[in-house]
Amino acid sequence: MAAQANMSNAQRPNILFIMTDQHNPKIAGFAGDEVVRTPALDRLAAQSTVFESAYCQQPLCVPSRAALLTGRYCRNTGIYANLDILPANSPTFPRHLASHGYTTCLVGKAHLNGEQFQGYQQRPYGDLYGQAHQPDPRRTPELGEHGLGEIPYQAGPSGIPLALTQTEIVTAEAAKFLQAHVGRGSGQPFLLSVHYDKPHFPINPPEPYFRRYEDEVQLPAHWDAEHGEEHLAGLVPFVRENFVSTGYYDVPAHLHRRTLAAYYGCVEWVDDNIGRLLDVLDYLGLSENTIVIYTSDHGDMAAAHGAWQKMVFFEESARVPLLVRLPGQTNAARRDEPVGLIDMYPTLCELARVPPAECDGESLVPLLHTATGDGSARREAWTREAIFSESVLIYKPEHAGCMIRRGQWKYARYLDGAEELYDLSTDPGEERNLASEPGHARLSDELRARVEEFWEPEKQRDRYDRTPRMPREKHFYEFSNQFVLGDGTIVDGRP
Repeated sequence: MAAQANMSNAQRPNILFIMTDQHNPKIAGFAGDEVVRTPALDRLAAQSTVFESAYCQQPLCVPSRAALLTGRYCRNTGIYANLDILPANSPTFPRHLASHGYTTCLVGKAHLNGEQFQGYQQRPYGDLYGQAHQPDPRRTPELGEHGLGEIPYQAGPSGIPLALTQTEIVTAEAAKFLQAHVGRGSGQPFLLSVHYDKPHFPINPPEPYFRRYEDEVQLPAHWDAEHGEEHLAGLVPFVRENFVSTGYYDVPAHLHRRTLAAYYGCVEWVDDNIGRLLDVLDYLGLSENTIVIYTSDHGDMAAAHGAWQKMVFFEESARVPLLVRLPGQTNAARRDEPVGLIDMYPTLCELARVPPAECDGESLVPLLHTATGDGSARREAWTREAIFSESVLIYKPEHAGCMIRRGQWKYARYLDGAEELYDLSTDPGEERNLASEPGHARLSDELRARVEEFWEPEKQRDRYDRTPRMPREKHFYEFSNQFVLGDGTIVDGRP
């Protein structure tokens, strides 16, 4: 290829892109949580640029992952729901890197509808037919047709043999890919995306992880669903209304605490697997030329504001952890510039030294180069001062909103006219909605204008309605994951 002719493969960095599912950005040691044990991520953070104001572009699986893959906001992809189909042959960063000489592989959850590869040349294990979340211990009538159960009631120790859990299989398959890469000796650079399904529900870590947190976790200061009801606007009341019948709310404190203990256990379990994967990278001599990125598709409220799940703009839901370690980097840096998952596409292009792609994101390389100390002048190239996120309540498109994060301020505007404004510098728990306070009227007007110009709320329902979607969610396929064998045969993984 022409692009390859300009640069030898030996000069191109490998990329290990690690993503978890529904990781609350506050629940990690490097994020300041003193209870959870995340030594692998803490070690990675100590050698990375840590982005402390990174946001997904919609706090829901399929839309967030589509925005990540394409580098485009939801208003431009049209992907707003978990049934929505990203068109086949879409311009994605794995497809772009593959067209410029990279071997691309995805292990684990993609949550793609329609085309199942989208530029990844290999998918040895993952949700080709299923929904990538194993019913735990197994699908039963009590767990419902989708097999995932209800969050406050099914959380607890896993009932699946450890070797059969998706988390462990993903690590094993990723290690196998890295071994094969070294064994082939082709010198071709790789993009290996490793997508874990935890700590997304079912919230069932192996028993030792669960027991470790049973007596350690404390519920957030305002975990009860009634606290501060008057300040909640936008989607939160509708999320509660949508899920109250399933038991997510109005349950005793001990069930919230049990669920939170299981959630913490899942975070540590995934951290252990990430640590083993990084050990493999080191052992095989690949670390010295491999970019390592860690993030999540969105967060989880984890009992904050009396809520579980996502879809809202609170920090626990819409913000994501984001760590980027460059080859040879041993120092840490922390950045508070608002960034998004849409920025991964142009960032990877620049780091991989391939032609840039057209998308809505911006390369984070100027910020990364500041972290490694090789050019403060490059820092001046970063000019964007805000990031947007959108959300649509699952199955209820009449409830939708758009958020902007700029500096210390977070503002959100909703289809029903409701507004939120929080000063994250003085109110990190987002408990005082300033949108209607006279002293903030000018700021609210300014941010409202920014959101309306970007989001065009009058067009939101049309964008939602014209997107092709599946007639049925992947949750209802009997087996969550599939293996792709060497001859191309696809077989269901159990459970």
